[in-house]
Amino acid sequence: MATTQEAPRSGTTLSLFTLVHALFLMIGSGGSLLLRVYFTHGGSRLWLSSFLQIAAWPLLLLPLSFSSKRLQLSLSIYLVFAFLGLLFALDCYLYAFASAFLPLSTSSLLISSQLAFTAVFAFLLVRQRFTPYSFNAVVLLTLGPVVLSMGAGSDRPEGESKGKYILGFAMAVAAAALAGLIFALMELAMRRGKVVRTYAAAMEMQLAMGIAGTVLCLIGMIINKDFQVIPREAREFGLGKMKYYMVLIWDAVFWQLVNIGLVGLVSGASSLFVAMMAALQLPLLEVLSVIFLREKFSGIKGISLILSLWGFVSYLYGEKKQSDKAKKAVQQELVPVA
Repeated sequence: MATTQEAPRSGTTLSLFTLVHALFLMIGSGGSLLLRVYFTHGGSRLWLSSFLQIAAWPLLLLPLSFSSKRLQLSLSIYLVFAFLGLLFALDCYLYAFASAFLPLSTSSLLISSQLAFTAVFAFLLVRQRFTPYSFNAVVLLTLGPVVLSMGAGSDRPEGESKGKYILGFAMAVAAAALAGLIFALMELAMRRGKVVRTYAAAMEMQLAMGIAGTVLCLIGMIINKDFQVIPREAREFGLGKMKYYMVLIWDAVFWQLVNIGLVGLVSGASSLFVAMMAALQLPLLEVLSVIFLREKFSGIKGISLILSLWGFVSYLYGEKKQSDKAKKAVQQELVPVA
């Protein structure tokens, strides 16, 4: 009688890895809230806002210094992720532009469409397989922003022109599309570079992206003279000078948690999965926008939110069925053969 083989244990490690980074991503939702707080109380610098979304990468140096497996990536991988960092900085600028002119509840609904864009790019670049459930999720998450566009302008902030509102709308969709491309390119780079998916590797990749993206944002800030404007903005900030700087500091910290979560989830799972987890921030952001920013939640937003949540549930259910099917196949392989 043949002996029974031992089941692999990598799944437990992967689940813990995924859970930790998903938690970072959800906690980082505070970054979107604070970014909107910055704009609603008098802030106006777009490159500064982009800088905040990417510049807290030095926080990675402490945990990385304790890793025994640091600097394991090849130079080519560092260069690829530095290039992706430049694209990410551009994506941060597009998101900052959208946050400046759109309510948080609206921009978060539009950004959630990144799942649809990620699915398309993942299919083209990494041959992501689709199930009926994931396809259904993509369709529903595409319909969400379409429905939202039907009521465009109904929640336009007071004193803001229609042109800026529409431009912010377009920038949010562009940010979602670029994010989808970046997620897929990250996964492609990891596959082609045969990156060993460890905590240290995830931090090093995020470090390369952070340094390159920060340089681009700093150049933008210098050209637009953001450094000269910051003291005046602080004095005129609606919540006071001290809270102005606290908003900037904590916004950067929250966004760094988001960045760690994004890279970690792409490393530990897939680009489509990270887009799904990022989109799962939507219900939380909708609640935060109503509680802290007193934003109106219209019927159009409600329909769009329902479609988006329906898409999330469809995707998660499909993933669960695929996982159960894979486990069943493994169990059948492990059955002793007489």
